[in-house]
Amino acid sequence: MRQDLTIAIVGAGSSYTPELIAGILEHSAEQLPITGLRLADPNRERLAIMAGLTQRMLAAGGRRIRVGSDVCLERMLDGADFVITQIRVGGMAARHLDESIPARYGLLGQETTGPGGLFKALRSVPAMLDIARAVERVAPQAFILNYTNPSGIVTEAVLNHSNARIIGLCSGMPAVGAWLREHLREPYPDLRLRAVGLNHFGFYHRLLSGGREVTGEAIGYLVKQSACAAEGERGDPDWLHLSEMLGAVPMWGYSEMYFRRARRLRLQAAGEKTRAQEIMAIEQDVFAESADPNTASKPAALSRRGGGGYSQVTFDCMKAILGDLGTEVVVSARNGSAVESLPASAAVEVVCRIGREGAVPLDVGAMPLAFRGLVQAVKAYETLAVEAAVTRSRRATILALLNHPLVGDLDVAEPLADEMFRAHGLNFGA
Repeated sequence: MRQDLTIAIVGAGSSYTPELIAGILEHSAEQLPITGLRLADPNRERLAIMAGLTQRMLAAGGRRIRVGSDVCLERMLDGADFVITQIRVGGMAARHLDESIPARYGLLGQETTGPGGLFKALRSVPAMLDIARAVERVAPQAFILNYTNPSGIVTEAVLNHSNARIIGLCSGMPAVGAWLREHLREPYPDLRLRAVGLNHFGFYHRLLSGGREVTGEAIGYLVKQSACAAEGERGDPDWLHLSEMLGAVPMWGYSEMYFRRARRLRLQAAGEKTRAQEIMAIEQDVFAESADPNTASKPAALSRRGGGGYSQVTFDCMKAILGDLGTEVVVSARNGSAVESLPASAAVEVVCRIGREGAVPLDVGAMPLAFRGLVQAVKAYETLAVEAAVTRSRRATILALLNHPLVGDLDVAEPLADEMFRAHGLNFGA
C-alpha cells in the first residue's frame, strides 16, 4: 500500500466536508496513510471556513496531514491519488428552482431525478467533465470518487465522455444493505446480498444464505417481525409491503416516487417549504458552527442535514483500491455485460468488486420483470440527459422528460422545460 496518499476534495465548501474529515479520523495512519489533503471550491468564503475546520479537526484527532486550499482546481488536483467530487452548480438557490417549478406542473420536485434531477444534470455534467479533463491532465492515475448528484447520470457522462477513472458513490443502498444484515442476522448469519438498478432506483433482488436463495422467505420474516414490533422499530411496514409485492427490497425513500407517487404528491402539496429552503436554514447553523474557532469536530447541526454516512462508503472503496481487496460494495459503474437488459455503456448501480482496477460489476443477468420496465425507462431518461447536457440540446432535454415515468407528457414536458431553461439561464439549441 502507498504510504504517502494525496486526496483532493472538489466542492470542499460543501457542508458535507466535515463528515469526510471525520471519516479520515476514524482510520489510523496505517489504514489510510494520507499525507496531503487538497480542498478546492470556487466559493472563497465557504472554502476558508471548511479549510479552517478541517485543520482544527485533524489537529484534535492527532493526524499530521498537510492541508492546502485554493479556488484553482488544477493546483489542488495536481498529483492527487483520489479525487472526491461533491459539487453543486448553482447552489441551493438552483435546487429550490429544481424542486418548486415541477410542483407547479403537478409533478414531483426532486433534485436527483425527474425534471429537477434533469436540470441539475444539465448544470452538473459540463462542470464534472471539466473536472474529469483536469484530472486527465494533472492526475491521470487518480480515481474520481463521485458524490455529485444526480450521481448515476454524472458517472455515466464521465465514463463515456472522458478517459478519467470514476466510481459513482452513494450511501443509500449500502445503508439498506446494512439494515438488512442487522435485522436478518439471527435467521441468516451468513447473508449475502445482490443488487440491481440505478442510483436512487436500486433493489436488493437476491438474498442468499447457506448456499441458497432466501429472498422471499427473508422478506416474509421481516414483515412478521415488523408486525410484532413497536412502530418503526423493525422497518417501515409500507416499505416492507412494497418489498413483498416486488419480490425485492427497494432503496427506501426514493422508491416511493415511482411506486407511491400520489402519496408523495400529497406530502409535497402539504409542505410549506421545499427541501432546499429547509437545508438553507440548516446550513446557516452548520457554517456558523464550522466558523467558530472553538469547533474542532463535526458540527452538531450536520445531523439535521440528511444524507450522512457516505464517508464510510468513500473510505471502504479507497482501502479496497489501495489494497486490491476485492471488497463487495454497491456503487455505480459501467454496465458492460453485468445487467442483460441495459446498454453496455450505461452506468448501473450494482454490487461491484473493488480493487486496484476500480469497480468490476458482478454479473446480474436479467432484471426481474416486476421492475424491469421502469428501470429501463429511467435509464433511457438518464442517457438522454447525458446527451442533452453534452450537446446542449433542447430536443434531447424534452425527450428525456418524455421517457421519465414521472413525466411522460409532451404538453407538460415542453413548457416545463422552457420555464426551467429560463429560470436557470440555460440557452440550449434545437
